[in-house]
Amino acid sequence: MNNKPMTELHEQVAQNLGMRLDTEGGGMYGTFGGFHVLVSPTVANNPYILAVDISAHRSTGPLTKNDCKQYKQNHPQVKSLIQNGSCIVMTLKKMQGLDALQDGLRENIASLVRYLQSEGFTDCCQSCGAPHVDPCYISGSYAMLCRECFTRLQQDRTALDTHKKGRHDNIVGGIVGALLGSLIGVAAIVLLSRLGYIAAISGVILAVCTLKGYELLGGKLNTRGIIICSVLMLVMTWFGDRVDWAFLVANEMDTDIISAFRIIPTLVKYDIIEKSNYYVNLVMLYLFTVLGAAPTISSTIKNRNLENRLYRLAPIEQNVQGPEF
Repeated sequence: MNNKPMTELHEQVAQNLGMRLDTEGGGMYGTFGGFHVLVSPTVANNPYILAVDISAHRSTGPLTKNDCKQYKQNHPQVKSLIQNGSCIVMTLKKMQGLDALQDGLRENIASLVRYLQSEGFTDCCQSCGAPHVDPCYISGSYAMLCRECFTRLQQDRTALDTHKKGRHDNIVGGIVGALLGSLIGVAAIVLLSRLGYIAAISGVILAVCTLKGYELLGGKLNTRGIIICSVLMLVMTWFGDRVDWAFLVANEMDTDIISAFRIIPTLVKYDIIEKSNYYVNLVMLYLFTVLGAAPTISSTIKNRNLENRLYRLAPIEQNVQGPEF
C-alpha cells in the first residue's frame, strides 16, 4: 500500500484497537473473542470504507439471507453482510475521521463477534475448515488459512510459476489478436462519427480492444506485448482517423473511399480541409487512445506484480491480542 496518509491513519487505528497493520497489503488484522479478524479497504485510496472478514463455520450451516438481512437492519452502520463458504464479510458504511473510524470498527467488530458466538460459529480455515489459522496475503487479497493449506498453496504456486516461465508467449497470435482488436477500434471511430458522436471517444475502444486482443490470442500481455500494442495503436489511430475523413470526403466529392483516402493529404495541404480542424481531431483521438491504454496497461503491470505475492502474516496468537469487549 503506497498511500502514505492512508497507511498512517490505518496504523493508528490498528494500534488503538490492539490490531496490526500489514503495510504492504494494507489490511489490519487481530483476534477478537477467539476469532481471527481481517479489516481492509473496499475502495482504493479511500481509508474510510472498510470490510471486516472472519472465517467461521457452525454445524447447522452458514448464515441464511434472512439472517444477514436481519443483522443489517439491527446495525445501522452495516452496509451488507454475506457469507460465502466459511468466509463472512461485513461491509461498513463510510466512517469519516479517526475517532469515528476506530469507534465504528470497535463497535461493529464486537457486535459481529458476539453474534457469531451466540449462533454457534467457531474460527476456522477458509479452505479446509480446520482450526488454528493465520491471515495470509494471496495475490492482492487476504484469506484465513491453516498452515497446511498455506504450504500446499505455496507449492502449487511454485509449480505454476515454473510452468509459466517455461511457456513462451505466442507473438504471432498476439499480433493477430492486437490487429483484429485495433480494427474493431477503427470501425468504432468511423461508426461513432457517422452517428454524429465525438469520434475521439472511440480511441478508448481502440486501445482496450488492441491490448485485450493481444492478450487473448497471445496468451499473456507482457512487456514485449505492450510495446507491440503501443506501436500498433499509434498506427491504427492515424489510420482510423484517415478512414473517417475518407468517408466524409467521398460523400462530399461523390467518389470512392480509396480515392478519397489518397487525396486527403492534398486537401489538408491546400486548406480545403482546415488544418486546425484536421489536426485537432487527430490529437483528440490520440489523447483518448492514451486514456484508454493507460489504465489497462497499469492494471496489467499491477496484476503481474501482485500475482507472485504470497505470504503469511505474523501469527496473531503470539503478537497481537484484541481488546476485551
